Amino acid sequence: MSRVRYDWSKLCTDLLRSILETLNTKDFHRARTVCSSWYSVSTTCMRPLHPWRILFRKSSTLLLDPEQQDETLETEHPGTDFSESCVIASCSNWLLMIDVRVDSYLLNVFTCERINLPSMKSLLVGNASFYSNASSSNIPACLWVDERTGDYAVAWSYKEHYLFSYKKGDETWREHRGTRCRSMAYKKNRLYVLTSDDYIKILDLSGDSPKEEGNPYVNHRFRFVSQPGEFVWRKKVAITNSGEVLIVLSLRGLQEKRLFCIFKMNGESGNWERVDTLGGEMLMFGYGVTVRSPIKEIDGEGIRSDSICFVDYDLWPAAEYFRPNRKIVCGVFDLASSTITWPKTSDASVLKSFWFVPGYA
Repeated sequence: MSRVRYDWSKLCTDLLRSILETLNTKDFHRARTVCSSWYSVSTTCMRPLHPWRILFRKSSTLLLDPEQQDETLETEHPGTDFSESCVIASCSNWLLMIDVRVDSYLLNVFTCERINLPSMKSLLVGNASFYSNASSSNIPACLWVDERTGDYAVAWSYKEHYLFSYKKGDETWREHRGTRCRSMAYKKNRLYVLTSDDYIKILDLSGDSPKEEGNPYVNHRFRFVSQPGEFVWRKKVAITNSGEVLIVLSLRGLQEKRLFCIFKMNGESGNWERVDTLGGEMLMFGYGVTVRSPIKEIDGEGIRSDSICFVDYDLWPAAEYFRPNRKIVCGVFDLASSTITWPKTSDASVLKSFWFVPGYA
């Protein structure tokens, strides 16, 4: 008697949704990668959207959900030495990594799937110090992944003079000459670039060759008039859920207080104006995106609306910044109170930590 084969991709939508909603976080994000129909149903599940931390040991990772502090997800990565790698961008469950050999790859934090990207070595001839200076703050980069189709796009810049992009299916990296990049963000096939002279440039990457079009910011240079005692440390571009462009500064204020401030262009005057709110969203500093977030703070870790998730080197340097082999830690800046919360990490084997937002793309 032959065994009946069933096509699991054709499960009843309501049944599949009820199954997915009972899964723990790790199994849920693994299940949604099974096929396009499972992924589509997973997007209708009521799952909270908020930043998580990923903690790196030498060859394993710990995933920390701030809503479930007692449930740490540990994953082994045989053959990978995270002491020799750093995160330069993230999108949903994926990280863009680079290692000491200047090899880059995408890593799914739940499934451990790895996608190797073309080598960067030929692009960086004569720049042996590239990796030693690598971090998500001084290598402008962005990542976009469509988990339903498996499509992805990557862009990164080096020393503001070189801008490269790569999409799934390309043979090699594509160089965008004439674009001096200080920071970048990606949304809906468009690469938003904050240039070294503080203009916003938008590149449409949907076709075979990039092109500039539909840029309401093109003639409106960003100008920051500092107050006495203010000094800018980092300058980043970000895109809100509604598609508005933000420019975000990390600076030192009076009495050496470390701060973030946000600017948005006034559509009528064309001037960049300082704003005190993210409209109920959270900002992932350096990754170029905002996400919707709960109004109430999550478990005392500072994660709430109108706050900024960052990594310690995004701040004006403190004394320990220059200490050799220091651990990289995450923090949250509250815009309303201008205070910083440092989520705790008690594991001495952790080398570094970064933010990511599961399910957000």
